[in-house]
Amino acid sequence: MNRSICLLLILIGFSIAGTGSFRDGVMTGSENTRVENISSRTFTVVDSFTGPFGYSGGLAFDGRYIWNLDAWSPPCSIARIDPLTHSVVTMFTPAYGDRDMAFDGTYLWASHWNTNSIYKYDTANLAILASYDPPFAGHAHGLAWDGEYLWVGEESGRIYKMNTAGDTIRSIPFNAPYSYDPRGLGFAAGHLWVGHQGYGRIYEIDTISGAILNWYPAPGYVPGWNFQQGVDFGGGYLWTTTGGTYNRIYKIDIGLANVAENNQAIERIATMDIKPNPCMNNALISLTLKQPAMISIVITDVTGREVTEIINNQLLGAGKYYYGLPADLNSKGVYFVVLKANGATKTRKLINL
Repeated sequence: MNRSICLLLILIGFSIAGTGSFRDGVMTGSENTRVENISSRTFTVVDSFTGPFGYSGGLAFDGRYIWNLDAWSPPCSIARIDPLTHSVVTMFTPAYGDRDMAFDGTYLWASHWNTNSIYKYDTANLAILASYDPPFAGHAHGLAWDGEYLWVGEESGRIYKMNTAGDTIRSIPFNAPYSYDPRGLGFAAGHLWVGHQGYGRIYEIDTISGAILNWYPAPGYVPGWNFQQGVDFGGGYLWTTTGGTYNRIYKIDIGLANVAENNQAIERIATMDIKPNPCMNNALISLTLKQPAMISIVITDVTGREVTEIINNQLLGAGKYYYGLPADLNSKGVYFVVLKANGATKTRKLINL
């Protein structure tokens, strides 16, 4: 078959599989028969603007600014952008080849495609403070920070959890169709969010098994012309970039904007801890109430399905309470303990070995 015809058929295939519709600021994804029992969601593009580079690559959010890099043409600069005005505040020129970035609360980390290394940058001047090499031979792409560890996506389709000294904790597969090249990574609500460059999607995955929980069509994805790149979270929003013919940075509401407010609300009422965790069906849930509250505690599986109920909307006074795991929770796996206190919600992951 003629080579040009083959390429055209491939592009058409990607277009059918990965695109969605975009109307009035709302992106609605297509059906995906390759990922069984997972359907796309609808989300709202709150804001978008053209990035400062010819090929907009990875990004990170530091609490105030968006960091965006040029992943294509030397000198491959990194820009610090005010997300309110869309203006470039500072422009840096690091070593060639950075792909994605993550902010750990103090330092900026970047995956370096050309050398395969992970670099730790001083955000004041982008001086390299440290670097290490991941334990894989392929190129390092996506990068995320979960509050304690770095997650590094390798081009062959595996994602590595690593500490800041370069030690590998473990790894998980990227279980998406065409799993090659997890390009952008972010972390929010206890899950990894992985952008797929060529398939034009952003997948929400479990950090233990790599199971796909949900997926979103990447805004701005145009097969053969535009490609999904960076992924990060900031201010309760998902931020993504597209690189290619039409370079843009997107701010997306996927229902996490109220997470910080919810956390503050429940911390004023209650705290919850689980020990040991991981456990062998012997975990103890400790609940401390700072004031009287209507309390519910349920345990769900990774799909959100309720497995068992511990308390159902009971009024409890201020004090400390302890609950063991129900005897019927005897299956190994990953669960979530969901506490509701006066309408506010707190979720903790539980691993039953």
